[in-house]
Amino acid sequence: MDYAHVVVTFTTDSKKLADTMAAEVAGTEQTCCAHIEGPIRRVHRWHGHKHATEQWRVEIEATADGSDALVEHITSHHGDEVHDLVVTDNVHHLVGEG
Repeated sequence: MDYAHVVVTFTTDSKKLADTMAAEVAGTEQTCCAHIEGPIRRVHRWHGHKHATEQWRVEIEATADGSDALVEHITSHHGDEVHDLVVTDNVHHLVGEG
């Protein structure tokens, strides 16, 4: 099995940013698509207080070789606006498999 893809996931409290990031990366050399989910509810503790906020989750399917460049793009251009940046490897596409 060839696991040459990863999924880069992050959340943001801005729907506009989620849409912008998806448009920025969709169809580039290192990515094939971006999915936006939301709004979702994030419950967390910050400075001793419990908070609940509305957020959007962006999942970007990328090549394993291009994931570092994608993460660098996200953190350098939008680092203060994204939360919970995660890279999941060993993604296997079933399309075209028989």
